[in-house]
Amino acid sequence: MSNTLLALGIKFAGVLPDPTPEQPPGTEGVNTLLNYLSWGVIVLGLAGFLASAGFLAFAAFTGREINGFKGLVLAIIVCILATGAGAILRAFI
Repeated sequence: MSNTLLALGIKFAGVLPDPTPEQPPGTEGVNTLLNYLSWGVIVLGLAGFLASAGFLAFAAFTGREINGFKGLVLAIIVCILATGAGAILRAFI
């Protein structure tokens, strides 16, 4: 039975179309806007990471390391999410 299902799956997969994405005409400005937004997110993510690292160093002297660590972890998570969003946009655009 599994051979029949496999053959059916291969036969069905041969029928499915394989479209290639194409940018609609007149949307070049959208790419420029997305590039600017991506650059801004990268700069803000780097600034947040550096600010959190600086706060962590300062907090080590005052005994509030956990607050600095939380900020650093949040900055790293935001950078990962921003990078993931960029990868998803590149897949569709």
